[in-house]
Amino acid sequence: MQRASLKMLLLLVAVLAAPGCRKPVHFPAEPAFAKRTMRAFNTSGGEQPDFFLLPDATGRVTRIGYDTTGDGRPDDLVCLDEIPLSECTHLVLILDGYGYDLMREYYDAGGLRLLHPPSRVVATYPTLTDLCLADALALGPLRAFEAQYFDRDENELAGGSGDYMEGANMPYNRILQYRAGMLWDALGYLYPKDTFGKELNDAKRAWDAAAPGRKEFLAYFVSSAGIGTKYGAAGQRESLRQFERLVLQILQETRGRVKVTVLADHGHSYTESRPIALEEHLQQAGWRRGRSLQAPKDYVFVQFGLVTYAALWSDSPAALAADAADCEGVELASRVEAGRVVVAAGGGQEARIGKTPGGYTYEPLRGDPLKLRPILANLTPDAHGAYDARALLAATATHEYPAPLQRLWRAHMDEQLARHRPDVIVSIADGWFSGAGGFAGSVKVASTHGGLNYNNSATFIQSSLGPLPPVLRSANIPAAISALTGRAFPLKR
Repeated sequence: MQRASLKMLLLLVAVLAAPGCRKPVHFPAEPAFAKRTMRAFNTSGGEQPDFFLLPDATGRVTRIGYDTTGDGRPDDLVCLDEIPLSECTHLVLILDGYGYDLMREYYDAGGLRLLHPPSRVVATYPTLTDLCLADALALGPLRAFEAQYFDRDENELAGGSGDYMEGANMPYNRILQYRAGMLWDALGYLYPKDTFGKELNDAKRAWDAAAPGRKEFLAYFVSSAGIGTKYGAAGQRESLRQFERLVLQILQETRGRVKVTVLADHGHSYTESRPIALEEHLQQAGWRRGRSLQAPKDYVFVQFGLVTYAALWSDSPAALAADAADCEGVELASRVEAGRVVVAAGGGQEARIGKTPGGYTYEPLRGDPLKLRPILANLTPDAHGAYDARALLAATATHEYPAPLQRLWRAHMDEQLARHRPDVIVSIADGWFSGAGGFAGSVKVASTHGGLNYNNSATFIQSSLGPLPPVLRSANIPAAISALTGRAFPLKR
């Protein structure tokens, strides 16, 4: 039997063998509803609708209603905003890899109106799940960017699939009330729609089984990443309709005694992609790929996922970054030199990034690789030429490279982000990806993530707790949620 057929058989057996859960709230075929329009649902199988969503003048659902007389009209109303958090569970639902613009479009069309409008989140760079969730859940530093990395002290590759299956670089696993078993991660890329349906059902069962009076419940859906990778934006929109059904069912069953926060770890490219020929390009430039570093032209290239970034190690990072920057499909290649981050782009462009107590400096040496000159012209630096990080975030939130100075600096210099950091970090353009061996050939890549650009970086958070700041970094999320709840987020366990 072919390997793919065997995997599909295992998936089907697991789905069929899984215990049943309650039938989800009926959700109509159309993806959204008009603002200021009541929606009605039949949750009991009778002839009349018995559950209702009632929006306010802005279109946000502030009341829910129940029909207790059987006439198909709401006579038992619940005002959601009047229910204190102390009487609710804070349900935190984490999707893997959904962009801000897609979520804003879904909300504007009437979806997830239980929540306040989504805020734009600029994800940690590289835009990888482990890094982004470690920031969003205040769990750093990590061992490395991914489960596989190069250990300079030992001069050898470390980690890999075994460490991934053990969650060695995923501290968030220990605080989640729901996460699919690690064996489902690969199936979530090969058969994402089936796996996502299973995850929704399993998360509902975990919610039902959780202790009464719980203050917080965190669930993470890994197969939503596979939906984006295999089916792109269209697949994600379809999955959101399934996802919202789960939210509505919990809302209906708890009579509104739930506060819901939904977020994602990073964005997605939403561009069909092909493998980048970075290894071939570097080989032509005289570089030799290996598992250790012995000579000046040796380099180590970690390829673990299907992503728009590349992690390289070398004893000659300046030359390696310069050569990598000229590869077709590469946007940027960055490294450290003399206490500064140097970022290069094709055609010999290069700039230096520095950090002072007041912010970040940007010194274009040749060209303008981060395309910041027009933006910085409208900002006022301090006496040391540094720009405030908050001002930079606000000014660049929709830029081709959001908040690039702070993010590049952290990626290379911040030990609180990860201990084993690459010597050269490559941001790959949408339309290309760096892939892990045979896995790259088994999955059609309609979209992926990892790079510094807007599509990869701009994700979202939204909540029924209250409105959040319009623009945040991943690392700002714990404080922003705590400001709404008056308690730590996430709760320590």
